[in-house]
Amino acid sequence: MIKEVTKNDLKQITDLENIFNNTFKKDDVKNRFSVNIFTKVFIYLQEKYIIGYVIYDEIYNRIEIINIEVLEEYRGKHIASKLLEEVINNANNKNIDNMTLEVKESNKVAIHLYEKYGFKSVAIRKNYYNGEDGILMESCDLVKDIYILGIESSCDETSASIVKNGNIDVATVILSQIDVHTTYGGVVPEIASREHVRNITIVIEECLNKAELKMEDINAIAITYGPGLIGSLLIGLEAAKTLAFLYNKPLIPVHHIAGHIYANKLIKDITYPALALVISGGHTDLVYMEEEYKFKRLGGTLDDAVGECYDKVARLIDVGYPGGPIIDKMANLGEPTYKLPLPLNDNSYNFSFSGLKSAVVNLIHNEKQRDIPIRKEDLACSFQNIVIETLAKKTKKAIIDNNVKMLILAGGVAANTGIRNKLESICIENNIDYIFPSIKYCTDNATMIAASGYILYNKGIKADNYLNAKSNDKLN
Repeated sequence: MIKEVTKNDLKQITDLENIFNNTFKKDDVKNRFSVNIFTKVFIYLQEKYIIGYVIYDEIYNRIEIINIEVLEEYRGKHIASKLLEEVINNANNKNIDNMTLEVKESNKVAIHLYEKYGFKSVAIRKNYYNGEDGILMESCDLVKDIYILGIESSCDETSASIVKNGNIDVATVILSQIDVHTTYGGVVPEIASREHVRNITIVIEECLNKAELKMEDINAIAITYGPGLIGSLLIGLEAAKTLAFLYNKPLIPVHHIAGHIYANKLIKDITYPALALVISGGHTDLVYMEEEYKFKRLGGTLDDAVGECYDKVARLIDVGYPGGPIIDKMANLGEPTYKLPLPLNDNSYNFSFSGLKSAVVNLIHNEKQRDIPIRKEDLACSFQNIVIETLAKKTKKAIIDNNVKMLILAGGVAANTGIRNKLESICIENNIDYIFPSIKYCTDNATMIAASGYILYNKGIKADNYLNAKSNDKLN
């Protein structure tokens, strides 16, 4: 007979520890009745005596089988099979998406048993069992579609998105505040926060309706926790935490820059090692990724971000907000007739755009003093050429120095056609692959947060309701 372990079984379980060479810890069972509500234990009884057990962790939509043991004199009687079937039956009665276990490479009997029930080898874990390799096995029969609800509110876009299996955009809703902030020539944090409060529930509801899904269909909720405007971040974070609590869903914490980087997964798979150039209104960074979701910042801006510099130049020549797309279009109509300095022209991976911005200010001031009208298209072209040359030089150096296989472009300024064209040519010259995100995924959006959240979900990374917003947070 198989039944779930109770407190009355603890004595027998403890006695079995010695028989099974301490592979089963009594504390695991004790925790089952106290803190660790995720650990489950089923025992196989014969005449009231425990002759076998299975222990596994059930965390939201995933199961990890920790151990299956049967007393030696009862082996060969299909008891292990029945214990495994008990776990599988429990999984099938719930919304379980994934089941994994580890087994010694030399344990051919156990491997054959697991293969019989649909498990397949997916990885080797070196020296996992005191010097012996372990095989990570996964049940392919339990693989189901994973739906991640992403929520993004780090700046002035209120966005919700549902992404299936990490790369299929089921539904995305973005409510932009550009019209609200245009009057001020930039984002006003207090106004942005109030707009998020006004719109967050509407956006989430519209996204679910657009996808024709309910919260019960969602596997996890991914949320941007930082960096960004602290007031804006808190609105989205509190909405996500509330939904996670009410519907008992995992809360996945996503770094905003990681979201921008993994927006590229919506285009195609990333080949590692990879280099990401993150360019936006708040960031200009070169990030090396040796493997999936492992980040090393090689360098970045020492002062102004490139997107901020674009907006400043747009204001100086009075062409509107946001400045990036406008300057890009104007640059294609002009000639590089104005001489501007190449900022931080050294061999580091760092950038500096404050000097370039100051040079534009001084140029405009001097031309006005001499009563010479500014040729806006030419200035836009001259400015953009310097930006492209700066980004291209540092990026090419990082590609060569780190022997990467792929370049990834990320962030709002990744929509810039001039930058895209130059970086594409560098990749072709150096015979490496590249991914540039779709224009709709360049600016802040929840699709990228959900795509990034899918990876973290599969890694078992989640947060509790103590998760807080961080206006400044390094990517690592």
